[in-house]
This record gives sequence, C-alpha cells and structure tokens, in this order.
Amino acid sequence: MRRAIASIAVAVAIVSLTACGIRIPPIDPNPDSDKGSPVTGTELSTLDADGIARILDAKKARFDMSAGTIDKSVLGLPADEYAPDVQSRDGLISLEIVGPQGSVEASTDRIRFFTTDAQPDVDRITYFLVANSTDAFFELLRDASDSYGLDRAAVEDWIDSVAADADGVSDFSFAPGVKVGLNVNYDVRYDESAAVQVAIVDVYPVD
Repeated sequence: MRRAIASIAVAVAIVSLTACGIRIPPIDPNPDSDKGSPVTGTELSTLDADGIARILDAKKARFDMSAGTIDKSVLGLPADEYAPDVQSRDGLISLEIVGPQGSVEASTDRIRFFTTDAQPDVDRITYFLVANSTDAFFELLRDASDSYGLDRAAVEDWIDSVAADADGVSDFSFAPGVKVGLNVNYDVRYDESAAVQVAIVDVYPVD
C-alpha cells in the first residue's frame, strides 16, 4: 500500500512539474546499460597500421559503401595517401561491403582499394575468389547471380561455352549486377587444366 501511495505521489509531482513547463526525462528501464557501447556487428574496418593488424588477426573486414565512395578519414587514412592492399597468408578474410540495398559478402585472401594521392576517397574495392574445381567455380558464379544480380542467362551461356570448348580456357568479364545497390563485376580467369579457378570481383558505386 505504501508503495502504491508513493507511486501516485510521484505521478502527481510529474504532472505538476510538466504543467509548469519543466520537462521530465523518461526513466531508463536499464539504468546499468552502457550507452557508449557500439552496436554489435556494426564496427567498420580501417586501413591504418592498427586497422590492418586487426583485420589480419580477426580475419574479418567490413566496409560501408552505402553512400557510394568511402572517405579516407573513415578508413583512418590521410587524404593524400594511397590505400594499402590487405593480404592474408594464413587463412581467408571474411569480407563484408555494405551497399544501399544489401551487402556483398565473401571469403578472400586479398583486398585492394582504388584511389589516388589526390583523391579524398576510395571509390572501388576489389577482391579475389578462387575455387578448387570447375563445378565449384560454376556454383560460385550462380551464387553471384542470385545474390548480386549477375545476368543468369549470361552465366549459363558462359558455362555452356567453356564446357564445350576443347581448350577449356576463358577470360571473361560479366556485366555488373546491381542487386545490392552497388556494381558487382565478376572478371573470370578460367583454365580447366589449372589447379584453381579465379574470379576478380570489383565493387563500386552505381552511376
């Protein structure tokens, strides 16, 4: 009963103060929560020495191209510097590039960033994909069609052509898919006799 009376008294006091023009902030239901903590999974990678070390240690990299280009200051770089490559020699890096309508996700051992010393931002990210068999490589391209919007008919036509080619060799660049709001271009280096098949993937803003 005393608690109920006290609650009523507090409510009356708040109403009285509000009527006098004094604003009462809402009560925080989680008073012990840390309001300064970043939201899990939203951290972005940087390309300064410490940032590259964290990428290589965690084998994770995340960049935000949802606004198009990435300002060098966001990447921890001076405006007059080039962006360094990130290359892992002991495992693949889990890469995420956030776009306006979705994300590009991949596992790669090398990431490149295109800019100049006179350019204040990075306008293209390139990474490399490999497959250990032809079937795995074909599925990689079909997955890119589903996820990023590569033209499925073009993918299947290319697969049919290299399967019928006696040499089994092809260098081919697919028209970019734009499903995530970014251009995602697959440039393939295919050799049926090679141990691995390679795709060079370019990600850059849609004009």
